[in-house]
Amino acid sequence: MLVAAVKQTWRALQIWPDMGRWKAALGITLPTAAIIALAGYVGGWVTFDQVPDFQSALIAAVILFFIPALAEEIIFRGVLLSWFAAFSQRWGNWLSAILFMLWHPFQALTFGPPWSAIFLQPSFLFATFILAIILTHIRIVSQSLWPVIVIHWLLVLLWKLFFGGPFY
Repeated sequence: MLVAAVKQTWRALQIWPDMGRWKAALGITLPTAAIIALAGYVGGWVTFDQVPDFQSALIAAVILFFIPALAEEIIFRGVLLSWFAAFSQRWGNWLSAILFMLWHPFQALTFGPPWSAIFLQPSFLFATFILAIILTHIRIVSQSLWPVIVIHWLLVLLWKLFFGGPFY
């Protein structure tokens, strides 16, 4: 079943959704981003502070596309979601989202950068779980990984470049 999950993930990387699916993904992402921003503001990990130089922003954009966006989405909304859904679509959706949320404190407690203590904050875990639920929904509806990769990337990029997200 794991081999089938990898094949399904590969297929999901080969599908570029039509404009209607992108619009639907954006429509559900904007209110979700507002909820996440509010949780971050209340939790103190979202502030209005932008990165002043273009070179740092460009380097961050490239790095953040590959890690975390591409890598985490291939794992959580790709392989794991496909694998768990083979047993039960409903439980697979929830398990994938919960593991995505738990991945962040695992990083903080093991190999994460010095600033990763943010990943242990309840408001961050709440925001991560909400994002995971929405990305899982978008992945299922669009049948593609590209919307969730792009959304994940843009949200992390905005946080890092404009809203006080820490850098390495």
